[in-house]
Amino acid sequence: MTEADWIKLTLLCLAGAASPGISWLLILSMSATRGTAVGVSGALGHGLGIMVFALTTVFGLSALLIAMPELTIALTMLGIGLLCYFGYQLVTAGAMPLPEKLTTQGGFFAGFSIAIVNPKVLVFFLAVFGPFVNPEHTLNTQIAMGVLAGGIDATVYIAVALAGAALNNVLEGGRIQMINRLIGILLIASGMWIFTQEISNFL
Repeated sequence: MTEADWIKLTLLCLAGAASPGISWLLILSMSATRGTAVGVSGALGHGLGIMVFALTTVFGLSALLIAMPELTIALTMLGIGLLCYFGYQLVTAGAMPLPEKLTTQGGFFAGFSIAIVNPKVLVFFLAVFGPFVNPEHTLNTQIAMGVLAGGIDATVYIAVALAGAALNNVLEGGRIQMINRLIGILLIASGMWIFTQEISNFL
């Protein structure tokens, strides 16, 4: 790729990571309710998930999903189900649906899982990242594209996790629960909106 292509890809990855969305809400809530270490480990896990998604896109995910559109639907429905589950738990309990004594390893896995099943991530890599994929790129270039996407994402989400920790220090526990319930409502609404969009594609 040319230098201009790398700059474009960097800006697109930064814009994708920095745009508030489902993962933002979950990492923010995770950090606010389970602590900075868990939030940061969740951010690193999310970054790894993005890198995996980027590398699989580079090495043929786009072509696979075009050939098997039902796989795209299955991944999207899995993501919707997880969104609604997280949202329901946040609304009813006012806390992240994760163990109270969550280890940093558990936070890392949770962040990774959020990235893998987030429908927004799937759309981003197919619609935005996909056009930069070229089978003629060298192996080093392909790997560098994945590392770039994951590194930018992890950096942005570490900042989100730190913001969540700061939020916890400023607000009382009751207000944190209210914010979590609001986040839960937004997650459920996002899941329902994505579901209606998928249904409309069949009509």
